[in-house]
Amino acid sequence: MKDFHHPLFDEVYHYEKLISTSKQATKLIKNETAQGNFLIISNQQTGGIGRGKNNWSSPPGGIWLTAALYGLSVSSSLTIFTGICIHKALCDLFPKIETDLNIKWPNDIYLNDKKLCGILASHNQSNKYHLLGIGLNSNIDKFPDEISETAISLSNFLGIEVENELIITKIFDNFTEDFPEFVEGNLNSKYYNNHSLLKGKEIILDTDFDQYAGLCKGINKSGAIQIELKSGMIQPFYAGSVMDWTDS
Repeated sequence: MKDFHHPLFDEVYHYEKLISTSKQATKLIKNETAQGNFLIISNQQTGGIGRGKNNWSSPPGGIWLTAALYGLSVSSSLTIFTGICIHKALCDLFPKIETDLNIKWPNDIYLNDKKLCGILASHNQSNKYHLLGIGLNSNIDKFPDEISETAISLSNFLGIEVENELIITKIFDNFTEDFPEFVEGNLNSKYYNNHSLLKGKEIILDTDFDQYAGLCKGINKSGAIQIELKSGMIQPFYAGSVMDWTDS
């Protein structure tokens, strides 16, 4: 993918190995090496960043990237929007997986009830950049023992090697096409809820304040997860981690 380009990006930086594409993007911004929108792609990460304090296994074969987007007029729900773009891209390219492909709030894509893709977004306010990290298990043959039961790759599920460049192109084609509507406040919550992993399930949500249990009612138009609590009240939550989920 050394010659990869996309109209969304002024520059694309490709590396064989990095500690983290996010850390490299931050470095380029700090050093003023890169300007405008740019994309960092690495064939491998040795210290891939997951949500919270989690690491993300990033061996050769997968898609490991960070998009640095300048001056976006959004501050929330970027992972939700990106999850929709990725889900649409994978369903368009591989129609047979649609019934098994779901979006897990707030930042994961699941295939056959196993984690396929993670999304991270952060805002570097002083430099006016949003960093959007995507890790997608596209062509991974074997996972570390500790995640072998919970992770999945496209190539293992489909039984074929997939084309990473084509997937990345399709993701950012969708991003570019749908972003104006998103900026106007029109998050496609209907699409999200139609493909939600959690909607209709009993979940436990861990927040900075407490844990909440109840029936997931999907997301609202702002991207908040809605939980019907034991009291019967439907409460939206804009941040947190879903610790567990079971069929209701």
